[in-house]
Amino acid sequence: MGKLKVVTRLALGFGLILVFLLGISLLGMAGMSRINDALSDITSVNNAETRLVATMRNALSQRAIAIRNIALLDDQEGMRVEAQTLARQEKIYGDALLALDKMFNTEAATSEREKQLLAQIRSDEAAAVPLMAKALQLGLDNQPADAVKVLITEVRPKQQAWIKSLTELAEFEDQLNDDAAASARSTYAWLRSIMLSAVALALLAGVVASAMIARSILRQLGAEPSEAQAVAREIASGDLTATVRLREGDGASLMASIEQMRYQLNVIAHGIKSAAETISVASGQIAQGNFDLSQRTEEQAASLEETAASMEELTTTVRQNTSHASEALRLSGGAAQTAASGSEAFDRVVSTMDKISASSGKMADIIGVIEGIAFQTNILALNAAVEAARAGEQGRGFAVVASEVRSLAQRSAVASKEIKDLIGESMAHVGAGSQLVASAGQQMSGIVASVQRFGEIMNEISTATQEQGSGIEQINTAIVQMDQVTQQNAALVEQASAAAQSLSQQASGLLKVVSVFKIRQDASTMTDNAPASPTAPALQSAPLAALH
Repeated sequence: MGKLKVVTRLALGFGLILVFLLGISLLGMAGMSRINDALSDITSVNNAETRLVATMRNALSQRAIAIRNIALLDDQEGMRVEAQTLARQEKIYGDALLALDKMFNTEAATSEREKQLLAQIRSDEAAAVPLMAKALQLGLDNQPADAVKVLITEVRPKQQAWIKSLTELAEFEDQLNDDAAASARSTYAWLRSIMLSAVALALLAGVVASAMIARSILRQLGAEPSEAQAVAREIASGDLTATVRLREGDGASLMASIEQMRYQLNVIAHGIKSAAETISVASGQIAQGNFDLSQRTEEQAASLEETAASMEELTTTVRQNTSHASEALRLSGGAAQTAASGSEAFDRVVSTMDKISASSGKMADIIGVIEGIAFQTNILALNAAVEAARAGEQGRGFAVVASEVRSLAQRSAVASKEIKDLIGESMAHVGAGSQLVASAGQQMSGIVASVQRFGEIMNEISTATQEQGSGIEQINTAIVQMDQVTQQNAALVEQASAAAQSLSQQASGLLKVVSVFKIRQDASTMTDNAPASPTAPALQSAPLAALH
């Protein structure tokens, strides 16, 4: 019965009682039907037949008295009255006989004995009526002695036999009534015993079924419904600290399920509260870290902007150096042409000595400019190396370029110094032009070679300056890209900070929601009070897995 639904149990219990009640009702109706049939036979058939027989016997007696009176009376009026009485009693007898005969023919319960007695009555009537008519006629003929003699000797025996048959029929009808009454009393006694037994059995079955149903329902509930309702109301209100009292070994009742639900809700609420507190603290730390990172990123972006501005200035300077190197290269080409034409116009050396001296002065100025460019390039290369060192891994390529630029600047400085020395020597020679005219041809070849060397150096300087400008432009592009990436990182950091703040707010809201529940903080207490059900471990692991 434990597997059946409560509705099914109640339906079976009340159905069993209803079946007993229906059986008792059907049995009572059957018994009452039998009693009703017996009473109907007594009242409607037997009593009616008895009354008819009594009427016939009374009418027969009245007929005999009327005949006797007619035989004894001597006045005509009295005889006429008695004759009317006789005729009336004969009619009453005839009507009763016809009614009795009709009842015997229509009633299926009419016995053969009744039919035999009715036939005997007819036979006795047929034997007695002629004699009664004979006595009546003698009385009407004023022969009283003969009439009395006929009445006594002939009519009386036949009349007594006739009355006896009527009496036997009446007694038989009384016996039928007694038998029907006895049958009704027997049926009543039997029906009473059966109904009392059935009622007792129904009461016993009802008590047993009620006890079994109540026991099974109470076992399934685990406690009274009011107690289960009170515990469920406490849990619904958020109080998860209430202890559910269970019977020993109870692991499948409603109260046991409520205890399992309370325990699991307590574990889940405790886990959610702990996780929400952890999330709240972690999200606060993340938000603070993102805020600090955002500030550092903004500082880095500002530094990159300054670096980009410095690189822009350096790019402008390098472009100017490139322009100056191109000019110096052009001048060195012109000097080479001049030196080449000097060997052809050696005879005009004296006349053009002054021009050479002036050209040498200009060259000295140009060399000064070149030395300044080399010195400034060296300084810029040093600054670029320092910035590359600050840039770290991303500035390694720029450091290499800066090193090459510095090397070229040093080489340019060395070449400028050499040219300057050559020009100084040339001017010394010009100062002593008259003494050195003889060796001017030899020195002119050296000048041509030096000028060619100067052109090569200026070409190298120009090439290096162009490469330096290209490298600086690449560095500038990289710095611009770094600035863009840094700005994007700053935006992402701000978004992360906003997300961390939102997570912290959601964790706070979750804590407010969980704070509705009253939970047990002691984990050992929670474990000790865990319901002893085989399904408890699975129910415990499910919410914890969901939290992780």
